Amino acid sequence: MATTNETDQRSAVARLKWVVGTPYFVQGSKDLTEIPILFFIKTNLGMGDAGGQLFDSLKGIGWMIKPLWGAISDRVQIFGYHRKAWYVLMACLGVLFWATAAVMSSAGVQLPIAYLLIFNLVFGTYAFVDVVCDAIMVVEGRRLKRIGSFVGLQWTVLSISNAGALFLGGWLQEMVEREEIPVGVVFAIAGLFPLLTAYVGVRNISEEKKPPPSAATPGPGVSWRIGNIFSWLTGIPTKLRQFRKHNRTIWLLLIFLFFWKFSPSVGFIERSYLIDEREFSAQSFGVIFAVGGVTFLVSVLAYRWMVKTFTGVQWFHYLYAMVGIGAISFPISFFLYLDPEHAWWGYVYFTLPDALNPLPEWSRYEWFRLISGSVLSFAHIPAFMIPLTINAHAVKLAYAGFGYALLTAFSNATNIFEGVVGAGLYQLFSDASFFWLLDAMQGSVLDIAGSTDTRTLILEIFVYISLLFTLLTIPFIGMLRREIRNTGIAINLGADPD
Repeated sequence: MATTNETDQRSAVARLKWVVGTPYFVQGSKDLTEIPILFFIKTNLGMGDAGGQLFDSLKGIGWMIKPLWGAISDRVQIFGYHRKAWYVLMACLGVLFWATAAVMSSAGVQLPIAYLLIFNLVFGTYAFVDVVCDAIMVVEGRRLKRIGSFVGLQWTVLSISNAGALFLGGWLQEMVEREEIPVGVVFAIAGLFPLLTAYVGVRNISEEKKPPPSAATPGPGVSWRIGNIFSWLTGIPTKLRQFRKHNRTIWLLLIFLFFWKFSPSVGFIERSYLIDEREFSAQSFGVIFAVGGVTFLVSVLAYRWMVKTFTGVQWFHYLYAMVGIGAISFPISFFLYLDPEHAWWGYVYFTLPDALNPLPEWSRYEWFRLISGSVLSFAHIPAFMIPLTINAHAVKLAYAGFGYALLTAFSNATNIFEGVVGAGLYQLFSDASFFWLLDAMQGSVLDIAGSTDTRTLILEIFVYISLLFTLLTIPFIGMLRREIRNTGIAINLGADPD
């Protein structure tokens, strides 16, 4: 029979699972706007490839400032709370900002800068809730020795929500194109989900209410007076230096993440290319992204099983394997740019009888994008989970909100930076002064597609750039491995108690 303490602990763990899991479910739900926003940028706002790529990248700036949110949630209390009040307040603001986006689109506003602002406000609220959620996860996860299982829970619910939201988004975009609903309805639906976060926060976050800080009280109690806020902001560089001094492992992890994640991105441009040249529809992207989300869920479950079953396999083994997979699979990226008659198709192309083909109207490009994307996303899951787990084990508890937020914010900042760099390079390569590069590329051994199309040639160049940055991660894995060994930090990937 369970003791009272055991019952109380199980109840506390159950509440914590709601607290650390719900924001990730809601984060996944925002992806029901992913496909509608793609078509909204391209059609409603009428933006070209480079401009659309820049917009698509910059709309994530709200995620980049997570360290600031972490520092605020660590040090600034509102209504007597450091975590609970921010968790609930930001979720409610997310509802408000999505509603504003819905009203703007319904009113016919077509200013890209206006939507760039409102999307960043929306995602900024998601980022703030995420920071508070992760700070709670780090502190309570260490206390209960459940960091690995909590991280696994977060990514499991994220993948489930992500898959469903992407499929729903493709279906909603089809309705928008048939003029059955305006795109504002999609934004309004997305705004309903943060209400769940607010409800869970009110019911399940246990935090003792603190008295209002006085002007003479040092430490985490920071008053709202302008002078104190200014002093706090000007002290950020010093705090960053102190954090770097006491969290060297985290800084090496940031360097690794930069080279792992950074590759000048042309995500929007590639999707625009597939719409224009390969006739991809909203339904195509909805199915492809949704299957990718399901694959992500399966890969999370498979990863959790592997780290518990094969305990002798270390974190750096997984990361070296990811680099190897990336290097071996890079030729796959070329297939979307190959003509149907290209010789490479002979190695991978096959047909199914109509009775066994669930999507007989799909082209080889849609099927290839579905299969290749799903396989690669399955193989790359450790690259998402391991850095988060290492960070949670290594960060000092005094920096629980700021430190964990720094890693995830840096990851988001890298995504934004690679998108901005990708837009700039694409525009540069498209300029007449760089036609010499395209002329050298065309017909060379590097021109796998053998195309004269400028956009295809540029996209091929980006495939090689991506391979280069993947290989550059190898020395930083070794550096991170030595640092973790020297500091004596034990990285437990997931063998937490049930």
